[in-house]
Amino acid sequence: PRGAVEARADDPPGLTILPIITGAGMDKYAFLRRVLDERSYGAALAKAVMDTAPDLFITCTTPNDVLDMLRTKLPRSLRMIWWLQDIYSVGIKSVLNRKLPFFGSVVGWVYRGKEKRFGRRADHIVSITPDFLPFLQRLGVPAQKVTVIENWAPVNEITPLPHDNDWKREQGLSGKTVILYSGTLGLKHNPALLSRTALHYQLQKRDDVVMVVATQGLGAEFLRGEVAARGVRNLKVLPWQPYERLPEVLSSADILTAIIEPDAGLFSVPSKILSCLCVGRPVVAAIPADNLAARTIRNARAGLVVEPGDETGFIARLDRLLADAALRDEMGANGRAYAEEHFDIATIAGRFLSLAGAEASASLQDS
Repeated sequence: PRGAVEARADDPPGLTILPIITGAGMDKYAFLRRVLDERSYGAALAKAVMDTAPDLFITCTTPNDVLDMLRTKLPRSLRMIWWLQDIYSVGIKSVLNRKLPFFGSVVGWVYRGKEKRFGRRADHIVSITPDFLPFLQRLGVPAQKVTVIENWAPVNEITPLPHDNDWKREQGLSGKTVILYSGTLGLKHNPALLSRTALHYQLQKRDDVVMVVATQGLGAEFLRGEVAARGVRNLKVLPWQPYERLPEVLSSADILTAIIEPDAGLFSVPSKILSCLCVGRPVVAAIPADNLAARTIRNARAGLVVEPGDETGFIARLDRLLADAALRDEMGANGRAYAEEHFDIATIAGRFLSLAGAEASASLQDS
């Protein structure tokens, strides 16, 4: 899943979008191969940055092996902002410890070292949540070097559309009550919750209810296996949909869902929640209560949240919304209002421009 990454007619003249080509694919689920692939990508990215010769470099959603290559290959004189979206070392430790506990802890420690070195190299860090601040403090990053700017979604691009839209009709979903999950479904999620939810409504003989999941990778493979093995007829698994159709996809839902595992709440914030708010549909989420995404849903009064693993509570919240169309409409409207108030791109861009201006000025002074 991704946003708009191609040039548009209304883009500013100074914007250029460049591909980073390594000549090889990326297997994100093969650990050793992924390390090599990410280091190859990091080297190619560093070369592209040096060829461009920018005044300021901002790196975002960057795996630790890529960070390591950037740190070693880019000149120390280049001002750099680390836009921190996930704490990869905690995630790697969590995922690997499920299979190889000691190995996972060792690898997590190694990758934390990469974050520590890059955190010290970066001239400034933008964290998407205040929840990451204690981690950065433990890395030895000074507080004055960190700014919190929460993520947002493009509120003018992801707009509410009718439930019964072209996309919904193309998928054969007209007349159905749709519970929808759209986005990454990987090792930090629990796809079984979605298949069991679909099976629950099938056993309840709710033929009007369909669970639609738009994703790819391990989660999609698992769900297709569930459909075949358990005869789950009301679970529809689709590949990722084109970004330009995202408003239709999300608007087709009566209820949107989000899930994340308990330990994943320590190192990740499911930003798909923000698109859900934009489209004006209520959300039922299985997310740790102290995660920023859960707090956002509660603050916006845009949905209902349960702890990960609470399958009974998750289904009960869905039942509550399925039985109350007025509550669905109210929560959806609340979400859209929250998005319009908090996702103003001019305000957000102003904060980034202030940081960029400060770093560019520092670069001139250094030279």
